[in-house]
Amino acid sequence: MGRFYEALRRSGTLKEQASSNSPASSVVTISRDTAEEFLPDPTPLEIPTGERPASVIGIDPRLSSFHNPSSPESECFRMLRTKLLVFARERPLRSILVTSPQPLDGKSLVAANLAVSIAQGLNDYVLLVDCDLRIPVLHRMFNINTPSGIHEYLKEGTYVAPFLVKTPLPKLTLLPGGTAPPNPAELLCSQKMRILIQELRSRYEDRFIIFDSPPGRYAAETAFLARMMDGVLLVVRHGKTPRHMIKETLENIGRERVLGVVFNASSEGQKEYRYYYGNY
Repeated sequence: MGRFYEALRRSGTLKEQASSNSPASSVVTISRDTAEEFLPDPTPLEIPTGERPASVIGIDPRLSSFHNPSSPESECFRMLRTKLLVFARERPLRSILVTSPQPLDGKSLVAANLAVSIAQGLNDYVLLVDCDLRIPVLHRMFNINTPSGIHEYLKEGTYVAPFLVKTPLPKLTLLPGGTAPPNPAELLCSQKMRILIQELRSRYEDRFIIFDSPPGRYAAETAFLARMMDGVLLVVRHGKTPRHMIKETLENIGRERVLGVVFNASSEGQKEYRYYYGNY
């Protein structure tokens, strides 16, 4: 529990400063600029046509790993990528679930940026899976217009391949959530979903599979999905995620499955980055 305790102490709800001996492998801070979660009805993205190639027009500007790889936010995700690659050398780590205690903590944004960051590496491929069927948003972030995804596959699909979608990054593939169903928990906790995860793990042994799941404290399917993953990343938002919600989420998904905490919407890491590199 020690590696989670520091993350709990750093939450703004506790009004405490981070301890200087916090384990480096357990917490990654993401800047406040990338913190806002996609809402069910987002406003249209406005990116001037003449300033970007056609393939990237409309991609969520908060995907800093894609739009601005040299930014402090992108560096945070590269640090997170490095930590995961180190973990992968010591234990099987190909399927990773990204969740949070409550909505608007930024889990989908973290999952998307992490997937982009890994796919930008030299030899790593990524399959990004949208398992938040209550509010599927990953296809919007990548400006992908598709009417089908996991919902349609679980309902009537036979093969998953037709539901996979290419993204502007050659080494990043998306499996969208599809339309929001009336029974997301029943679909995601089904035997067919279990078989799908096993199929993805066996078919795509050469790549990371990142699953964006519903908030762990509110959705029963998150605990079900977590049991089939190699590890879980818990996204905690600075000043917004109450300590009791973090503890409840850890109990629901199982503390032993959590790789670490992504401390989201913190200005601490960004200030340190700009101080260090601003002197070059």
